[in-house]
Amino acid sequence: MKWWPFAKQSLPEVRPGRESVPEETINGVLESLAGFYNFGSAPFDLRALEVLELLGMFNPDVSQALSIWVNLGNTGHELEVEARNAQAVLDRLNELAASVYQTGGGVDGLVNHFLRQIPLMGALSAEWVVADRVQDGLVDCVVVPVKRIRWQRVDGAWTPFQLTNTIIGGNMGYVRLNPVTYSCMPLITNDGSPYPIPPFLAAIKNLEVQLDATKNLSSIIRKMGLLGFIDVSLDIPDKKPAESDEAYLTRLTNRLQAYAKSYQKGVAQGVSVHYKDQEIKHNATNAGAAAGASTVWQMNEEQIFSALDIPPSMCGRSYSSTETYAAVDFERMGTKLANGRRMIKRFLEKGYSLDLLLRGIDARVSVQFNHGSTFRDKEKAEKEGLDIKNVLTKRDAGIIDTDVAAQELGYEKATGYRPGGASTVGVESGEAKRFGFNRITGRYEFKPERIVLLEQPADDRADQSYQAALESVLADCEATAVSAAIVKAMSFRHDQKKLTEQLAQEFAQAVYQSFAGTLRAAIAATSVMRIAKRFTTAEWNRYRYEDKNHLGAGAPASLKLDMTLVDKNALRYITNVEDFYFGRGNYLANDETTGKSFITWLQDEYITKGLNIRDEATWNEFKANFAKLVEQTSYQKIEQIVSTTMGRIQNMGQTLSLYEADVKRYRIVGPSTYPICDYCKAMLGRTFDVKVAAERLAKVMDKGFEKPDDLPPFLSSKYPVERVQEMTDEELQAAGFETPPFHPKCRHRKAAA
Repeated sequence: MKWWPFAKQSLPEVRPGRESVPEETINGVLESLAGFYNFGSAPFDLRALEVLELLGMFNPDVSQALSIWVNLGNTGHELEVEARNAQAVLDRLNELAASVYQTGGGVDGLVNHFLRQIPLMGALSAEWVVADRVQDGLVDCVVVPVKRIRWQRVDGAWTPFQLTNTIIGGNMGYVRLNPVTYSCMPLITNDGSPYPIPPFLAAIKNLEVQLDATKNLSSIIRKMGLLGFIDVSLDIPDKKPAESDEAYLTRLTNRLQAYAKSYQKGVAQGVSVHYKDQEIKHNATNAGAAAGASTVWQMNEEQIFSALDIPPSMCGRSYSSTETYAAVDFERMGTKLANGRRMIKRFLEKGYSLDLLLRGIDARVSVQFNHGSTFRDKEKAEKEGLDIKNVLTKRDAGIIDTDVAAQELGYEKATGYRPGGASTVGVESGEAKRFGFNRITGRYEFKPERIVLLEQPADDRADQSYQAALESVLADCEATAVSAAIVKAMSFRHDQKKLTEQLAQEFAQAVYQSFAGTLRAAIAATSVMRIAKRFTTAEWNRYRYEDKNHLGAGAPASLKLDMTLVDKNALRYITNVEDFYFGRGNYLANDETTGKSFITWLQDEYITKGLNIRDEATWNEFKANFAKLVEQTSYQKIEQIVSTTMGRIQNMGQTLSLYEADVKRYRIVGPSTYPICDYCKAMLGRTFDVKVAAERLAKVMDKGFEKPDDLPPFLSSKYPVERVQEMTDEELQAAGFETPPFHPKCRHRKAAA
């Protein structure tokens, strides 16, 4: 596992607190001073960011678009952590989550803010705040306004600065931000420019048109109303004696205004009272003109939605409301939201990893957002079913193994933990743990591991069933042998006149012999060979008589070999092999193979732990380690022997059935599951003579098995892979290497050529 770049290095250059400066309310009067610095210029007027900020609050379309980003984008998230102590990581991250962005709703509110900031400002801009004591990690996260970020080349690289309203020393109002704690993640940029381009920037022009249209519409409504306007005719009163023209005009104007107010009030209440000398007419609004205005408004609004990249159907518009169109819109929106969430994922991972590093906790943190809602659940389920079917088809064809298949389906693994399959030393051994963020409590909680049990090919299932049956019987025997070995170790007499190395050798021999002898005796009293015979006989019958897929177009013919005798010898041969390893306990009790590794380990333990000193804690550690060694070695050896035996049975049965069907040549075909080693790659596709292979097999079966030397040697132990690649098919068969297994756990098989 590759750890975060800062792991096991000196701490990053961070100082307590934050580098950015809180935003003030006064305007950025220092903008003009930027000329004194070599700052890059933005591809647009940065004042547009302030305009977008206001539009996000006051314009209905922009506000709704941002609301969609937030409501659909924040699906909740989980953490996957690999660490020695997952509980310690959980406690620390919950402590950090409780202190982060408290004014905005904690971690969940921070995600909401980013989902609003990214489309509106074009980037995620925020900084993690370091504690006063750097060793205490992080204490908060602050959002740094994108409109205040300026970029300058420092040592050839674009470096972010914050434009502030305060001149401190000679900084001219600019504060350099630390890339270890600060992040500015643009959604999109222009070539050669670090400034983010806001996705909503293209909407400003049409939003201006919309604003003008709204003002015009408001004015018309105030003057005309929605249904038209009222026209009132009044008789002109006579001029009074001695009344000047100016006074007469003033009186007429005041009279019209008084009547206008009276009619406005009366019409608003649905009542109009007047004298007979007044004539009232209602002038209706032209419907055609209104429809034309609606079309113009819709055209401009469609341009706004195009710039906002928000489907009109998601904002309640019915411009195109078919289900197919809406489904496409929803899928496009989901893809876009996933792009924004990835930026938030990276920022959270950066902060959490930095905090754990500063706190001295070795861990790897990965943030995963939950899947959002789908538009068509039924179609999604059907597609998922097809995806699963396709993955299993690849698995069954040998293109991928079951773990890769599980990963392609979104799971961590297929079959879970295997004893002895992973190291238990160091941080790399920590299994991945998943923490889900509870949006109600604002805390991370453990989540169960997702493990999918995929259906496996028949040969894999047979191997695993045989292995599981053996383990169920042999486990108690191993435990008894371990106990006897521990007793022997505790009672070993440490002659102080002898050298430590000599004592270690005698100690190891005595302990191992006690273990091996007890194991053999305990196995002798079990039914392990009955189990072995049942599984190997079933596998022999399957590949010898039932499975015909490898035969091709062969037909029965007269045979030189006595097949009844060959079959009898083959079953006896297979049984003797299993009896040697499992019936007599030599899978762990063989001095020539496993015994050497056990003895070496025991000698090292004696010397390094000082087992001649009666320290209780040291002896307890030795007991635990020895039991673990036996468990791991047992699993590995049983798996290796079972897999090799099943492969040998398969190829022996196929050889004889090919011979009976009078097939002249067979081809080596690939394993049912990957990975495939270099030796198997070199043998893949090779063709060999069936008769030669069958006659050689008959001789081996007739000779029988008593010890490992009676087994055909493995190709991997005879030649280097480079030599195998150079050899012809005839040379390989002449050397006796025409039949798998070519190495332990080899999965190659045969098919008629």
